[in-house]
Amino acid sequence: MIPGVKFEITLKDNTTGQSVTVPVLPINGALSYVDGDQQPISVNILDLGTVEIPAGVALDSCGWDSLFPAQHDPSYCAVGPGQLRKPVEYRNMFSAWKDAGTSLQLICPAANLNKTVYLKSFSWTARGAEGDLYYSVLFTEYRKLAPKKVAIGGTLRSGPTPADRPPMPATPKPQTYTVQSGDTLSLIGKKLGINWKTIYENNKAVIGANPNVIIPGQVLKI
Repeated sequence: MIPGVKFEITLKDNTTGQSVTVPVLPINGALSYVDGDQQPISVNILDLGTVEIPAGVALDSCGWDSLFPAQHDPSYCAVGPGQLRKPVEYRNMFSAWKDAGTSLQLICPAANLNKTVYLKSFSWTARGAEGDLYYSVLFTEYRKLAPKKVAIGGTLRSGPTPADRPPMPATPKPQTYTVQSGDTLSLIGKKLGINWKTIYENNKAVIGANPNVIIPGQVLKI
């Protein structure tokens, strides 16, 4: 702690502006603070092995153990009689902060500490006939995400329409045709989309003088 600076802890609700001074300092004056560890990325590099690259740090955390007293006692209370709340009021306040994830300002001048945090965990135990509540708290650094608005310029282009697509290539026609049982030049021409006379002219040497007579197994040029 900084010599000569009063040791007190204040919590301020950053949403409502409400602040409260911790009524009793941490037991044995122990305010525990953990500076977030470095969070490296491990990369395997050929012929070198695993290399760790620094990539930011984990969140800081701070906590302590203390009590909410039912009666004011100047020997250990850090607030005056008029500032002391009932233990159940402190309990409800801390519980509400925890459940809502409220942004809080944790201020402790003696530790040179002024940190934006949220209450991560809060546990308490009722002890004694007076109604004191002993409690433990753990605060974690509060980092607010600030999404950036990205402007999209230009004109969005639509995808190609069916009219823009190239036509399907035509199915190539066979260069020869083997005559099947029951075939005629006319039927073959209909199958292949060719005039039967063209087929006959290209195959006179195979068919002979009569175009009406073709034999199964004959191979015709198309």
